[in-house]
Order: sequence, then structure tokens, then C-alpha cells
Amino acid sequence: MPDNKKLTTLITDVAEKRAEFTELVETLAPELSTDNDLPTELALELSTALHEVEQSVGKDDPLYRLVNEQSAPALALNEAGQVIALNIGAVQLFRLQSGEGTTSLGIAAEEFHAFKERLATVPGPTLIKVFRSGAPGESLPLILVGTYHARLRAFVLTALQQHWPESIDRAFADLFRLSVSERRILALLSRGMGTDEIAAERGSTVATVRQQIKAVLQKLGATSQVQAATLAAAASTAVDAANSRGELLNPNFDDHPLSIHEFQREGRRIGWRRFGKPGGIPVLLLHGPSFGAGDFPKERSLAETFNLDIIAIERPGYGRTDSPDGNDDPLTCQCQDVMALLAQQAVGHVYIIAHEVALITALALARRPHLKVKGIVSVSAAPPFRELQQINAMPAHQAIFIQSARHAPWLARLMIRLLMVRMRKLGPEKWTDVVFESVKVDETVIRSPELKQGVIAAYGFYVNQMGAGYLNDLKVMIKDWGDLLRRIPVPIVMLHGDSNASTPVEHLEVFRQIAPELPIDVIPNEGLTLAVSRPHLIYEAVLKMDAPLAEIPATA
Repeated sequence: MPDNKKLTTLITDVAEKRAEFTELVETLAPELSTDNDLPTELALELSTALHEVEQSVGKDDPLYRLVNEQSAPALALNEAGQVIALNIGAVQLFRLQSGEGTTSLGIAAEEFHAFKERLATVPGPTLIKVFRSGAPGESLPLILVGTYHARLRAFVLTALQQHWPESIDRAFADLFRLSVSERRILALLSRGMGTDEIAAERGSTVATVRQQIKAVLQKLGATSQVQAATLAAAASTAVDAANSRGELLNPNFDDHPLSIHEFQREGRRIGWRRFGKPGGIPVLLLHGPSFGAGDFPKERSLAETFNLDIIAIERPGYGRTDSPDGNDDPLTCQCQDVMALLAQQAVGHVYIIAHEVALITALALARRPHLKVKGIVSVSAAPPFRELQQINAMPAHQAIFIQSARHAPWLARLMIRLLMVRMRKLGPEKWTDVVFESVKVDETVIRSPELKQGVIAAYGFYVNQMGAGYLNDLKVMIKDWGDLLRRIPVPIVMLHGDSNASTPVEHLEVFRQIAPELPIDVIPNEGLTLAVSRPHLIYEAVLKMDAPLAEIPATA
């Protein structure tokens, strides 16, 4: 069994990129030669070391710091209106989690647009109204202070403080002789809470709260609760406003909506998004493990141009969608999630765009009797892994996950947790380095300024469940799914970059051996990033299937 101290050090070194994944695999090699469970002592050591690394890396995450530096409830939204980070105060106040959208905060599309316009034209913070979902009898909005942070392409919304800094609290005590209880009442008034809500919050009677409010008004010299709340709010936000006024939003901000939804299936939460042209050609987007699910603005704007109504389900373990139960087949679960969603939305026929591993799900759906799949556009798919050379040809930092999964499920879980640590250490701007490191064609594409917003938006999508989606995909990929390629019952087009390092062009022969008639369009000078570098080619393929003689919209 490996030396525990050396193993702990090695895990930290891998997380810090002072050592490579392969070194850890070699250290654990003796344990890989058996199907037995991991020895208890070793499992405990691995778990403890990883937990310590994961705890420390959270503090380095710039999105984490952005909201946790606020003393009041705070959350961060990306430019599409999706929650990408919250502090504990916001979790408790709003009862939501990363990945949800502005609708969960009661913010209408036109209100979010107006909020962005203010931040694009007037320097400094602005305000926005939100509502707490599910709060019984909730009628009054909460007012949040919003700032824009250009480097992270994020809006930070901070609640008018319920507990202001000690200096402000002391000032109210000294200047107005307010008691601790009265200062607490004032803090709640500053959040826009009414008498009944304050009574419920404090466990007091309404009559007691009214007497306390009356005493506060008298001491402040205020003539109404509104005046008192305004004074308290101004004071409580003064410190933050003085230290961080935010930045101007670019006037040409993204305004192509990504609507965020969810539903329940057999007690599991299923997240999904919608974008493009409402009522247009119905398209189901099955995302892969690298580029989010409609997170890139160009995807959304072109979908509207091409008259596509795109439903993007969040596959199990990604975003907000729960993984299947341990004994359930991941592929079957994915198909059932899709069927339930399309039935709920009364969508009877669709074209499918499938990124990478999601081709397997698309092919399985095409055989479902109660869904009419009109065609499949596959982007950057890898064929079934029938030869070890296919895995060995991949960049080492990608191949290691498939090699791990082939050896032992516990090792795949370990590697994925370390992958998530590396992602969080790199942060929302550079997390894609763990996928495209040293692959020049893809590094160039993914680091281009026009894709930055999408890269940042997709970050939370992948770290939200600490890599559970990757693990589900590995379970599907390592099985031989070649039978799904035989006699494909619907039209299909495969798009593949000739510079794809993950699946070199010569390995596409495996597809042709199984399905000789399979049409594969090889795109020059493109890699795995084809999905986000050339979305117009993907949408054109859908239109050609839908109406071969139709005019293709011109794109910039």
C-alpha cells in the first residue's frame, strides 16, 4: 500500500500542478490490479487529503471571494442573468442555488435589461428589485444594490444589510440612543420588511413590533417607516459603496436571453434552458463536457437568426440536474429525462444537436418509439473505444480519465475531484486550461476575447456538482455502444475538426467500419472547440436537414 504521507503530498502537488495525474496513477498502480474495494486506511487518507485541498481552493476562487467579501447576503449573476455564485446569507434569504436564473428572483426580462442599461450609462452602483420565491404572503420586494465587475463579466447584487458593520451599528447607538433590539428592528426595516414580517422574523407579536417601530421613529426624528428605512439603508451601504463602486458595463452588452427552468422527475431535479426564436424550428441541444448548454452569447444570437427554438437540457450531474440513483443506468436516465421534458413542453418532434459524448444519448433517443427525431447533427464525437491506441493518442491529461474509469470507478472519482480542484484554482476565466492545455488550436479559440463571457458562464455549470456529470459520461463512454451506430433510423451529419487532438481524424475510421454510410464532414483548421468557434456551421446543418433548398441566413 502506498505511503500515506507521500500520497497526501502527491495529491496536493497534483492539485497545485507541481505533479501530473499520471504520477498519482503510478503510485496507486498496485491497487489497480485488483477488483477488490480500496483498503479502508488508504480510502480514508485519500478522502482526507482531497477534503483539505477542496476546502482551501474555495477561498482562492474569485467568484467565491466576490460574494463572500460582502457582509450582507450577496450573489453574482452572469450577463445572461444566471446565478453563478452566492454567499451563505443569500442561500438562506432566497432559497436558491448556483445555476438558477433571474426568474427565481422575480426579475422580469425587461427589468433586467433596464438594470443593465443603467450600469452601462451611469457610473457607480444601481438598484434592482427582487422577490423571495416561496415566501408565504411575500408581496414587498427586496431592494438589492448592483455593481458590475468587468474582469469576471459578472453583476454582484448585495442586499441592504440586515447586520451592518460594527462601526455603523455603534453610530446608531451613539447618535440616536437606539437599543440593540431597536437597531435590529431598523435593520429589518431597511430590507423593506413590513410589520407582520418583522414580527415573524423576531418571534414577537405584531403589537410589540409596532411599539418598537414607534420608538425607533421617535428617536430618529423620522415621520414614517419609509424615512427610517431609507436612512438605515443609506448608512448600511455607505461602507461598501465607498470601497467598491463597480465598473461600467459595455454599452453593447449581451441581450440574447437564456431562460432558465427546472422540473421534477421521480423526485430528481432536472434543469433546462431555452433560447433562440420562440416557435421556431424545434431543436434539442445535448451538451458535452466542455462548452456549457447555451452559455455562449453567439450561440444564442445565431439561434434567433436561424429561426431555431432550442431546448437545452442539463444532463445528469451537470448544472442543476441530479445524478441517477447508484443502480440506475446513466444512459437510460438521460433518455427518460429528455422524454419527460419534451412531453411537458408538448414537443413531439425535434432535431438534435449533440456535442461530443452526447451523440450516444442522441442515437438512443432516435430509437425511442414515442419521439420523432427528424435528424441529428453530431459535433466532435469520439467513436467507441475499441482499441487502446485510440485512448493513447489523446492528450495525456484527457486520456487519464478514461484510463482510470477502465481500471476502477473509485479512481475515476478521485481523478475527477482533482480535476475540479484544478478548475477552481484556475478560476472562471482560465478553467478551460485543464481541458485544452498544450492543444494550440483549441487554446487559441477558447482564449479569444469574444468567447470570454461564455467561458465564465460555463464555469459554474461544471463545478456546481463537483464533476458528477463527468463520472456519468465516463460510465457511458467506456461501454461498447457500437450497436447504436448500426442502421441509424434518422438522417445524421457528423462535423469534426481536422485538428481535433482528442479524436484525430484517422480514428474516425472506427465510425466508418461500423457504419460505412455515415456522413462525416471534416472542417479544416478546427479542433474540439468547433462547437463554439463555428456555431453557424452547426445551425446550417440543421436548416439543410429541415429544408434542403432553404436560403441560409448570412452571418457576420
